[in-house]
Amino acid sequence: MTWQGLAAAPASRKPIKDKSPHFPVFPDFVGASYLKRYDLLCQKLAKEQLYSSASVIATPRAAVADGAYVELSTMTGLRPFVASLAGHIAAEAAR
Repeated sequence: MTWQGLAAAPASRKPIKDKSPHFPVFPDFVGASYLKRYDLLCQKLAKEQLYSSASVIATPRAAVADGAYVELSTMTGLRPFVASLAGHIAAEAAR
């Protein structure tokens, strides 16, 4: 499924206004949508090894019927996350 095929929650894909009176907005977040910000945050947490893996997926409301989803990036896709989780489970099982 393509990103354009998702009809649910269009507001989550629109750039949000950067109103932060007390703290500056990170440059990567300027003009980014809520979903893009989540994706950037999860990528940063994984790159800095604060998280071993993270996943960000978006689903339309109709996905309850067919399970449709879209990944925002290859780094935060579902497959790498599940592979990492399986590795952790295997390591624990071997202990």
